[in-house]
Amino acid sequence: MKIGKLEFKEYAAKKPLAVDDATGRYLTARDIVEKPALRLGSLLSLDTETRVKLAVERYKLEPDFTLGVIGMGLVTKEEAIEHLKNQTEFGQLALEAEMAHCSELMAALAGEIVPKWPVIPKGPIPKVPDWKPIKRCIFLKVPTRVLFCENTTDAVTTPFANYRMANVHPAFAARGFSVVVLRGVDDVRANFVPQAKNTLTVYISGIGHGSYTVYTGHAGNRILEACAYDSAEVKDKAIHFLSCQTAKTLGPDTIAKGARAYAGYSENFILQWDNSATPIDEFKLFAKCDSTFDLSMAAGCTAQVAFNSTVAAFNAAIASVPGTVAASYLTWDRDHLKLHGDGNTKIVSYRLVKVCFPMTALERQAALLAAGELVAD
Repeated sequence: MKIGKLEFKEYAAKKPLAVDDATGRYLTARDIVEKPALRLGSLLSLDTETRVKLAVERYKLEPDFTLGVIGMGLVTKEEAIEHLKNQTEFGQLALEAEMAHCSELMAALAGEIVPKWPVIPKGPIPKVPDWKPIKRCIFLKVPTRVLFCENTTDAVTTPFANYRMANVHPAFAARGFSVVVLRGVDDVRANFVPQAKNTLTVYISGIGHGSYTVYTGHAGNRILEACAYDSAEVKDKAIHFLSCQTAKTLGPDTIAKGARAYAGYSENFILQWDNSATPIDEFKLFAKCDSTFDLSMAAGCTAQVAFNSTVAAFNAAIASVPGTVAASYLTWDRDHLKLHGDGNTKIVSYRLVKVCFPMTALERQAALLAAGELVAD
């Protein structure tokens, strides 16, 4: 059903969007489009009790849904309504998310342009010879590495990890990066450290639980914790974690220790699992939005362009399901996506190693030892 320039699901069109200051009655999107003056009211002027009642009424008209809160677990529709009514910590977050989307949706109803999904560039893959002679030296092309820490042993993170392994990892491989994946029981700090410290590693990404200071892997293993790691693990790298809260403290900490850029979320990342009663796969909206950052970096974009494209992806996703619970949490996640560090950061899929001849005996020995290992006679 079309209202203004936006296409609403039938149930979303029936949901109250605001409260008439004069009469106290609920207003739908159609009411606001037909009487633009109603748009002047502010949800921020309503008392908490009224805003809670508005949010509860909106949730009641939504088909059954389940929210996944990275770092908290699963929340059903009935549980979410109870959280709202009791204004628990999650209930306050849910109320803030719902009011933010309603306010933005009222403004969008007056707009003439519907946000579009960003187009990730598909330019030609750079062709660099594997080696080229220069005087008595040769330059060998060595692929750089992308390190993925994917939590595949948790019910909330596993669907995202599977989506990323199917849609994000191949994009880096196609561009010539060496893809290193820590998954399952291997997604732990003991395995992370040597891979992160490797000088060829230029990008670190993954899905996992988190807090303001910690990114975790399998069974809560602390993969990266603010003020508790060697700077060599992040120096000169770009990082993107799909996790709760890590952009608040851990992200800036990595920049202070030499990381070039960090993208993540400053508060809980919340998603809606797919509602089979609707034609749109809500889960994929969240997965596609977040993955836009990784795919843009793989394509050679700067971190700032990747960030802007990700925000554009969230805007397009929100516009595709206006008025729904999914739209509320897409808005929440978008508003808490943060980029720290140098926005001009790019990653490339190779480095050149200069090898000169002739080598001295000691240089040959060092090269052989680096390439292999000593064994007994």
